[in-house]
Amino acid sequence: MIRFSFPTFIFQTINFLVTLYLIYRFVYKPLANYISKRQETIHNELEQARMEREKAEALRIEYEEKLKEAQKRAESIIEEAKRQAELERAQILDRANREAQALLTRAQNELLLERRHAIEKFKEEIVGLIMDLTAKLIITELNNKDELKEKILEEYLERVKSN
Repeated sequence: MIRFSFPTFIFQTINFLVTLYLIYRFVYKPLANYISKRQETIHNELEQARMEREKAEALRIEYEEKLKEAQKRAESIIEEAKRQAELERAQILDRANREAQALLTRAQNELLLERRHAIEKFKEEIVGLIMDLTAKLIITELNNKDELKEKILEEYLERVKSN
């Protein structure tokens, strides 16, 4: 059976304490240091990841603001271009209307001038025809009657003067 011996108990207790010291010194302490360093590394990495996430969020917000600003600028540029195009269109239409009006006025003036020339020519031809007819009439009338000839000649002269 098992017997109790005090010197064995002391020796085993010392042996146990030495083993505990050696385990503490060569296993637990390096392991605790490793775990502590690992925890610190993980904590630092988590802190760095949090900071990076905050920076990324700040950059995202900044880029969104810049994108909104760029969209507003693009819209204002488009609006300005539309306004400028409308202004140019109005100027072109105004210029075209003025040119068309000038052409129309010039054409009307030319038509009036042509009409006057045509009327003058027509009058000249009518006067020439009337004179020819009158001359023929006068010649025939002179042959017929001197009195009647004078009357017709006077009437003719009065008409020519009035025209």
